[in-house]
Amino acid sequence: MIRSVIIAVVLTLALVTVGSAEIKEGFWEITTKSEMKGVPVQLPPTTMKQCITKKDLVPKSEIQEPGHECKIKDQKVSGDTVTYIVECKDQGGNVIEISGKTIYKGNVFDGITNTTVKTKEQGTMQMTSTTSGKYTGPCPK
Repeated sequence: MIRSVIIAVVLTLALVTVGSAEIKEGFWEITTKSEMKGVPVQLPPTTMKQCITKKDLVPKSEIQEPGHECKIKDQKVSGDTVTYIVECKDQGGNVIEISGKTIYKGNVFDGITNTTVKTKEQGTMQMTSTTSGKYTGPCPK
């Protein structure tokens, strides 16, 4: 269950860490480090790459995990900063709410998210994640 939640969070972060007209179009490498309250095990960082364009910020196929329905409840772009709230639900009735902020600085960005996971089996869990991204060049053709 925790693995599924982490995958959903990472994929959702890919959705919400983009959105500003000031973002450099191209291929980005995004690394996420997460810490879950009450879980003594250090979660390994995850890295993914994706093409970001102003017209098609995040291809849907890269942000959807089977069995999870995610939607942006709120997203604001102010200069180089994107703030957001995303809610995901799975078929079992579990709810994941992610709120975060990402700040872009040319070829890099940094962000932080706070995630609340509400499950029927394990109750409520909290996770904090930091993200960093770096522009790696033009999108592959």
